[in-house]
Amino acid sequence: MRPTLPASSTLLPAVSAGIVAIGVTINTGFPASVRTVPAVLLIAAGLFGVARSVRGRSVDSLRLAARRWWVLAFAAFLPYGLATAPSNEQAEAVGEAFSGPLATTALEGIAGAAILCAVAVTVLYWFARYGIHPGRPTPEERILDDQGSK
Repeated sequence: MRPTLPASSTLLPAVSAGIVAIGVTINTGFPASVRTVPAVLLIAAGLFGVARSVRGRSVDSLRLAARRWWVLAFAAFLPYGLATAPSNEQAEAVGEAFSGPLATTALEGIAGAAILCAVAVTVLYWFARYGIHPGRPTPEERILDDQGSK
């Protein structure tokens, strides 16, 4: 059987979020002078890919995408929170599975990337809701049209 690639609508955000996660992980793993520029470049490139993957969507579709990113960010943050700051014995027992330095760094990268991607898509949704969206009149054009019709 011939293997099939995922649809480009799922491949681009997944790869872009992975690039953001690598940028977040680099930012936490190396000395400050070495890590800053590569981390910022990787995070910016990844967020550009996430933004590019939702660029042609309608306002309702952007709202749904933002909601999905926030659910993913919450789900990604739970294991990181359990591993780094358990509040009771039961949470500490669950967090022990993720308590190694490599696991903690990976969880931090994944959680940070999910939150950054969620923020990026939410900002795009807010812009689209306000009227700054491809194919729609700009807010200035809408004001001029409203004044011209009166």
